[in-house]
Amino acid sequence: MTTLSAERIEGQAARMVRSRHVHGAVLAVDHPALPKPHVAAAGDLAAGSRFCAASTTKLVVTIVVMRLVERGVIGLDDPMARHLPAELIAGLHRRKGVDHTASITIRHLIANQTGLRDYFSLKGADGRRPADALMAGEDSAWPLARTLQAVRGSEAQFRPGQRGKVAYCDTNYQLVGAILERVTGQSLPDLFAAEVFAPLGLCETYIYSDPSDDRPVWFYGGARRLHLPHYLASVQAEGGMVTTARELAAIGRAVFEARLFDIDALMAQQDWRMLFWPGQFHFGLGLEKLWTPWFIAPLRPIRDVMGCWGQTGAFVFHHPETGLHFAGTVNQASGLGHASAVRAMLAVIRAARR
Repeated sequence: MTTLSAERIEGQAARMVRSRHVHGAVLAVDHPALPKPHVAAAGDLAAGSRFCAASTTKLVVTIVVMRLVERGVIGLDDPMARHLPAELIAGLHRRKGVDHTASITIRHLIANQTGLRDYFSLKGADGRRPADALMAGEDSAWPLARTLQAVRGSEAQFRPGQRGKVAYCDTNYQLVGAILERVTGQSLPDLFAAEVFAPLGLCETYIYSDPSDDRPVWFYGGARRLHLPHYLASVQAEGGMVTTARELAAIGRAVFEARLFDIDALMAQQDWRMLFWPGQFHFGLGLEKLWTPWFIAPLRPIRDVMGCWGQTGAFVFHHPETGLHFAGTVNQASGLGHASAVRAMLAVIRAARR
């Protein structure tokens, strides 16, 4: 019999802020044993806080891509070049003197298998990465044109789709965003609202587009509260969603209950590959999977916790064995608070198994 309860979830949220790096946390848990999804908050966040969802936005990108695939608007194996102007992407992927740009497909983009460099970690003329400047509180927009200019001068890491290779790359998702806008004729805020947020009845979730918008609770970089509205407004596909824990959990549940697209078709095409940066986890076709070491539960390993992480400490995951859905944030962009979210999810999974 499960020992999962609202009190246990509240206790896990409280533990999440015991990390000196976590100033506030929200944890939403949805499970058949609960009368309704429970949202617990601690520290400087409330249960209904709107937060910057960062790369959990990529789950919404996956949803929209798969919905368009099902309608025949695009195909996963469509070359990127079929949908984007030649002058925009010319010479983008070069490795060992060979241009592989024409070989990049939509599948490669959403699986992070292009080999393109992640603009976020490339050093500029001043020797700093965009990540360094942003973590120092220097707000700057990174639209697609600027991103591609930075990437075009860098050697690609591997050939598109090369066997066994994967590299986390926000550049890929900026390109997917551009494709989605071109094939639908809609802006990403309008497209994501029409395809995902409105069908699910979400009222607090949207794509950030106005730098004067002060509705989100801004996240931390270590001890510093960051305010990066121009950056957030410029990276809509890779990480521009603003949401609440309850509504992010609703998105995750809708995905794995196949209410937005055929999840079985997506799972049948998964090609999980281990990443070691920006964290240790598996990346597949538009989804991530937690890496859980054997010693966490040596007699009954915890497997297949699938969803998405965000750089701000946002998360949305599902554990099929127990039927659990998780979402929330530790609101910390340094990466130092993610472990507390993992511990909380694993503790809830263990409770649900009892």
